[in-house]
Amino acid sequence: MYSRIAIVLFVLGALACASRPVAPLGASPISPGPGEQVIVDHAYLIVDSSHSVEREFQEEKAMVRSFVGAMPEGTYHTGTVAFGGYEREGSDLAAFNRSSLGATAESFTHLQEGTPIDRVLNEVAVQLADKTGRAAVVIFSDGQPTDSTGRYLDPQTVLDAASSLAAGYNGDVCFHTVQTGDTEEGTAFLKRLSSLTSCGTSRQQGSIQNVAALQSFEREVFLGGAATREVAAAPGDEDGDGVIDANDRCPGTPRGAPVDSRGCWTIPGVVFAFDSSTIEPRFFDKLDEAIEILKANPQTPIHIDGHTDSTGPDSYNQALSERRARSVKDYFVSKGVDASRLNSRGFGEANPAYPNDTEENRHQNRRTELGRADL
Repeated sequence: MYSRIAIVLFVLGALACASRPVAPLGASPISPGPGEQVIVDHAYLIVDSSHSVEREFQEEKAMVRSFVGAMPEGTYHTGTVAFGGYEREGSDLAAFNRSSLGATAESFTHLQEGTPIDRVLNEVAVQLADKTGRAAVVIFSDGQPTDSTGRYLDPQTVLDAASSLAAGYNGDVCFHTVQTGDTEEGTAFLKRLSSLTSCGTSRQQGSIQNVAALQSFEREVFLGGAATREVAAAPGDEDGDGVIDANDRCPGTPRGAPVDSRGCWTIPGVVFAFDSSTIEPRFFDKLDEAIEILKANPQTPIHIDGHTDSTGPDSYNQALSERRARSVKDYFVSKGVDASRLNSRGFGEANPAYPNDTEENRHQNRRTELGRADL
């Protein structure tokens, strides 16, 4: 009897947690830096509200709201659709209005039923049919498509729908996927979807759960991506990273590298678990983006700096930071970067990016940073 009651209470508690609202990150809008501009003419947000994302829906919804909050100002048009089975919520394409788009995202509800991404892509294709320019289609989903009733659907059906959308649009279409959850099959499918066109990207939602990482992602979507941008140096900003020399704690950053407010080349969203130097597979995509920048600057020698939070003895943290830097170096070398241009080193807890006063800040301090080694 008591065990049955315990089970019922557990289920009710789990459902309550799944339905509890989650606050957005509160990220401010990104702005083009020197030599940048908004390159998107149309942006469409597709949000999976089906049965399969029930437990993660509130976190997904918060991420969509965060995404809207960080979108740049511009003259582009936006639309959004949340879907589950045969039901839809959202707004048709219209001139970008952050307040209106944010209200729409805030009103999304969990719609249940199946995950017919193919049907939604066909519906978005109709919205874009007579439009021109560059279109960004941002898909928030667990990557487990079904038909409207929840029955198995061949993933190729979705890929065909996406290909048809891109082929029917008068311009370039970029598919950017954000995975809710972390199933291997979902990851593989969304990567296939995002790679249908050369400008797409794919990532897990967990990799953009802080403001810096989210804004870096949106710079890729709306400003063209760090690895492909041409950045011109502004007066008083010799390395052209958008941080004036007087405030730049990391001068000489290679062109195209994303930097934080200090002007330091971090790998956005890539942090280490407590007391670990193992790189989690979900961060490989971000490391690969850093490799593209290294390849675009082949003559530049690089420091790879490991860091820790303030938990534990200084001597232990020093050794841990060195291991973290070596892990990143080893990954770069495994992907073809010449080891002779990479110098890994550790700083322990000596150079925190954030005050070590909260668990989130300590989490962000368990990081690596990159910088020129010839300065």
